[in-house]
Amino acid sequence: MGFSNENTAAHHLYTILCQIRDSGENAYSAGWVHVLDAEWGSPEFARRHTEVVTLLQLTLRSLNALPERSRVRSERYVNGWWVAVMQPVANWSDINRPAQGVISQEDLDQLESTAELISGNLMGSDAAPRSGNLDEIAKQCKEWLDLLQSMSESEISGPVRDELISQIKHLIWLIEHVDLFGGARVAGEATSVIGSIAQISTTLANVEPETASRWKKGFLTLLAACVFFNQAVPIVQESISTGSDMVKEITAVVERVQGNE
Repeated sequence: MGFSNENTAAHHLYTILCQIRDSGENAYSAGWVHVLDAEWGSPEFARRHTEVVTLLQLTLRSLNALPERSRVRSERYVNGWWVAVMQPVANWSDINRPAQGVISQEDLDQLESTAELISGNLMGSDAAPRSGNLDEIAKQCKEWLDLLQSMSESEISGPVRDELISQIKHLIWLIEHVDLFGGARVAGEATSVIGSIAQISTTLANVEPETASRWKKGFLTLLAACVFFNQAVPIVQESISTGSDMVKEITAVVERVQGNE
């Protein structure tokens, strides 16, 4: 299978369900509260549980990229994982349902095995990023917040700016909680942020030269930081120092679109 890490969505879903199962709490809800460290019924609990649902979604998406035999074998256990996360028929607060019963040991073991398959087959992608160093991405996110908050309505539409700010703040939150939700979740959201920035780049108008320069530099630097996080270090160090063709192509496309407007 090759090299494996524990940075996939499936690994972190496995860890969360293990911790709930082993929490010793007398109800599912208490087990979830214990692991997510958020008050039951609060917006923060809903936010964190939603991220666990996203971990399940990413796990299922990654299954489609596995070799057929591995995918088919893992798919037999998908319903057990979904039930563990959603509990569609159980009363979460029922004290006759201790947290230990949140998932069967068989379903849990298969989830861990699937995590290893995803890691081994998809290493270096968003599904299984190689690196765990997120400091540079976090730094670039904060610089993007400063840039966006300094831009006027004449340079960028208010709703577009506010949505991007919200998206970047969520990425920062995921980085702050990477121990709980994992690197794959960060990588996926970072890719989404980069896509949003690239798309918004085509709509900017009346941008001051200094702002335009900061925007372009910020885009390239964030992209480089994200590529560094996802790929092998020696390859990325070379591409950052020389200027990767992908970065140049993306920038050229954006500039061509702006030039045609």
